[in-house]
Amino acid sequence: MNTVVRSLLITLVCTSPAWAQGDLSQEDRERIKKATESAQADSGKVWTKGGVFQLNFSQVQLVNWAAGGASSISGLAQFNGFANMRRGSWAWDNSLIMAYGAINESGKRSRKSDDRFELNSRLGYQLNKSNWFASALFQFRSQFTVGYDVDIDTLKISNLLAPGYVLLGLGFDYKPTDKFSFYISPAMTKTTIVADQSLFSGDPNQTLFGVRAGETTLFEMGAFAKIFYTTPLAENITFLTRVDFFSNYLREPENIDVNWEMLFTFKVNNWFAATINTLLIYDHDIDIVREEEGVLKTGPATQFKQTLAMGLTFKF
Repeated sequence: MNTVVRSLLITLVCTSPAWAQGDLSQEDRERIKKATESAQADSGKVWTKGGVFQLNFSQVQLVNWAAGGASSISGLAQFNGFANMRRGSWAWDNSLIMAYGAINESGKRSRKSDDRFELNSRLGYQLNKSNWFASALFQFRSQFTVGYDVDIDTLKISNLLAPGYVLLGLGFDYKPTDKFSFYISPAMTKTTIVADQSLFSGDPNQTLFGVRAGETTLFEMGAFAKIFYTTPLAENITFLTRVDFFSNYLREPENIDVNWEMLFTFKVNNWFAATINTLLIYDHDIDIVREEEGVLKTGPATQFKQTLAMGLTFKF
């Protein structure tokens, strides 16, 4: 119901008390009263908020199992929330993504299976009643706890704010519908943070996530683009994707950083849902130790993570 119709409904009900009281039943009057109150509330609505919290748990217990294997317990908690504001020509969109998972195998040290924190905020002003907005963007990404090497479980390789990423810039946002948006900025700053100096080995030439030993930050300035799209694929299936591109003007602009996420949500009922989540990352400043054709190599490489989860889901 648009604003004009709401206003007409409110005016009609408020200026015709005799008609409303004389010709309508009590039930009809109550229904009109509730509709009027709802219309008044919606007409003044500025914020749209919501979120989904999912909790997943699995357990395996093996006793004298001839085929081999190990007993294990694992859990994963995920949260996706948003708070968007619309007032006149102004639009302020905010989203928060958090995830933490752990696995414990018999005879081994507990370790993380997921660890993520991401905050996005975008403030825009609509240009000439079009689908374009002049916008400022802020993004912060990091993790919650310390991470250890997959082969050497006592070797720390990451921590809270190690790394941490802060993006801040000005640009233009194209939003033709609520399902799609395209943001582009010719002036975006990217700051990489490594606050935990114990991660460095002592080599003065070492770099971690692009940050040199003895320093805590790496500053970059460049071009940035962000694409967001979401749509229902079926009655109980929702698809969402978002991808970021960043090119550093100051050094090797041809090496483009990519952060690409896809999320499929399969709703079972109001309390249970399954999700498939993928995250692809390429950052030329991150050196990955890997084996190729029997040779140990270190350098930039594509990172990929896939998560399949099913469990309790709470919407609000």
